[in-house]
Amino acid sequence: MTERRLLLAAAAVLVCFGLLLAGLAVTLPTAHAERLFSEEGVFERLSYWLWIGLAVAVLFARPIALTRRVGMAVIALALAAREEGWHKKFTADSLFKSDYYQMTDVPIAEKVVAGAVVLALTALLLWLLAIGGRRLFWEGGWRRPWGWVTLFGVFLSPVLKVFDRAPSILSHRFDIVLPNASDMLLQAFEEGFEMALPVIFLFALVLFLREPQRPR
Repeated sequence: MTERRLLLAAAAVLVCFGLLLAGLAVTLPTAHAERLFSEEGVFERLSYWLWIGLAVAVLFARPIALTRRVGMAVIALALAAREEGWHKKFTADSLFKSDYYQMTDVPIAEKVVAGAVVLALTALLLWLLAIGGRRLFWEGGWRRPWGWVTLFGVFLSPVLKVFDRAPSILSHRFDIVLPNASDMLLQAFEEGFEMALPVIFLFALVLFLREPQRPR
């Protein structure tokens, strides 16, 4: 199967998955839907294992340079840990929240360690984004199917964050309460496609490795 046919098949699967999520959100009883798309639901649990699977796959993704493979695997494992709630398991609150570092009852040593972890992960992510951006935009990767899929995954991430935060922001800042059906749809799309993100990046990796490569 050619890359373009693979891409079309993947797009069809993604559309069907979106329709499935929408169907579940509007047809299931509210209590069941809330449980399914909650932070403890099946999609959240699957996200954890899929990020781990992506990390393992990346480690064996030759001919990508070993340092880059390790860096990408670390980021994937960090995202898996976040899905499991580890970003606030060993600290008083999420180490990614600025409010945490302003808490007066949290030991300074804890804040220093947490801040160092966040800075290290941020630096690693920026390094990988710089390398990926060069490969995509300066070396023409955006013209290739793997580049399209990668860009789709990258742009999908902030969209899902908007879906996650929109009901709360609308309610607290603008006193707008979304209908329950709309709220559940946003939650379903956010949790479902968040689970799909590591699969999308894995698909991009497969497309990338199918092309003739020189070691990098």
